[in-house]
Amino acid sequence: MKRKLPAIIIALAIIILAVGFLLRSFRPSIGEITESWETSNQTFKVKIDRHAEQNGGFVAGAYYVFQSAPSTSNNWREIMTFRHDDPNPIPRDQVRFVNDRVGYVFMGWMYAVTTDGGATWSVWNAQTDLPKWDCCNYRLIGSVNIVPDGTGTMILNPIPQRQGEVPQLHTNDFGQHWNL
Repeated sequence: MKRKLPAIIIALAIIILAVGFLLRSFRPSIGEITESWETSNQTFKVKIDRHAEQNGGFVAGAYYVFQSAPSTSNNWREIMTFRHDDPNPIPRDQVRFVNDRVGYVFMGWMYAVTTDGGATWSVWNAQTDLPKWDCCNYRLIGSVNIVPDGTGTMILNPIPQRQGEVPQLHTNDFGQHWNL
């Protein structure tokens, strides 16, 4: 029995390593672009690429990569990436320009805004910015309306009795910060 114990331990170690490798190999990940859409104003443009989800299980979802660039350039910079558990069409109505310097995008539980013509973006994420929020409500942000003075409202679609979800949030800085 003393001789079998080291062999059993080694065999178990090999099995554990192999299973770990296989699990890492089959984790969901971002795949090829399946749809792309772009819009712009006079100063900057926004592009959304929908990527297939690799190793997503029985019904794979999609990754939505939001990017911006100056209107005269193709020097794209990532704003945010949102993973959805369904491969829905690109949400074209969730990209808005307030004026030539201010624009915002939103999807699921994420929102991003620029106030300097797309040079920098501030990202709001319910996972980190909505106290006691419990993931995942893919329809959390229903609509956002920001006006030129910087005030605005985010209308949410709370799931009844769901911890941390509220019906709406308000901003006075174009959505760089949101309050009840």
